[in-house]
Order: sequence, then C-alpha cells, then structure tokens
Amino acid sequence: MRDRITSSGLATAFTNLSLAVLYAAFALSHLQEFRSQPRASVLLFVLLETLFALFFVARRQASASSTSLTAWASTLAGTFLPLLLRPAPGAEDVLVGQIVQAAGTALGVSGVLSLNRSLGLLPANRGVRSGGAYRLVRHPLYASYVVTHAGYLTSNFTAWNVGIALTALAAQVVRIAGEEAVLSRDPEYVAYKARTRWRLLPFVY
Repeated sequence: MRDRITSSGLATAFTNLSLAVLYAAFALSHLQEFRSQPRASVLLFVLLETLFALFFVARRQASASSTSLTAWASTLAGTFLPLLLRPAPGAEDVLVGQIVQAAGTALGVSGVLSLNRSLGLLPANRGVRSGGAYRLVRHPLYASYVVTHAGYLTSNFTAWNVGIALTALAAQVVRIAGEEAVLSRDPEYVAYKARTRWRLLPFVY
C-alpha cells in the first residue's frame, strides 16, 4: 500500500513538473518574441505562462477528478489547438486587435492568480474558488482564451485561424460541462453556481 501511495505521489510530481517545464518553455519563446518585437500583449503572455509554470509546481492534490476520454480530448484540444494559429500572409498588427489580446491575456493572468494552487487541466476539484475573476464568470480562464483569440483574429483573419478558434471554443464548452459535473458534487460549488450565473461570457453563456 505504501509503495502504491509513493508511486502515485511520484507520478503526480512528475506530471506537475512536466507541465511546469512546458509552460516555462512557452514563456521563454514569447519572451524571445517580445525582444524582437515589443508588444504589451506578448509581455502579458510571458507573465501568464510563467504563472502557469509556478502554480503547476505548487498546485493542490485533487479530491475528485475525471479522466474520461471526453475529458482528455476536450482538455488537449482546448489547451493545445490554439498553438496551431498562424499569422496571416502579409498581416499587420491592428491596434484594436492588440488591445483586445492584451485585455484577454490580462483576464487570464487575473484568472490564474484567482485560481492559485487550484490550477489544473483535467476536470478536478482542488478547492472551490469564487473570488477575484471568478466573481465575473465561473470559468474566467476559458473566457480569457475567447477574448484573446478574438483579438488575434482581428489581425490574422483566415479560414484556418477561424476554424482553429471555433474548434478550440467548442472544446472549452465540452470542458466546462465536464468540470462542472465534477465540481457540482461539492455543495460549496453548487452555492457558487447559484451566485454566479454565467459560465463563460456574461449575458451570453
């Protein structure tokens, strides 16, 4: 039994460290991009991904979780599909697009700070968070992705990018359903849902 617990703990530590390294690599790549082309939205990406790396190392153990095929598929699609977004040929940064991207990324930073050590990828309960950005919507991190992608599309509007953004959005909606199915077993989350009506975007969903 002790060996099983030890193995589980090592596996969790390895997973957390791997995710931290992955997001640290994302942060480094965006920092290099910022050095060559300074933009506020890129610098905010560096901060966001650095926070992801830090909190993945320190995150809480889940008290309940889902590892179904649907959970895995929606998590992988929602998290990594946006990496397939590509600059449009001859695209130039549109000011309003940069402002929207910066606003979306700032919301993401606020969401990560609010989530803190309850950060995760797969649907799980690592403690119900209801303060900060979670007063606005129940899934502010996913909301930040929607806003950021909208800003990106403003400067890079192609059929490919629209398809990627819409597919990622569909994955996030499935992901939300999976997360809320797990979290709704907790009376504290049920009470939070009653107080905070909107899941993703106020007055929309």
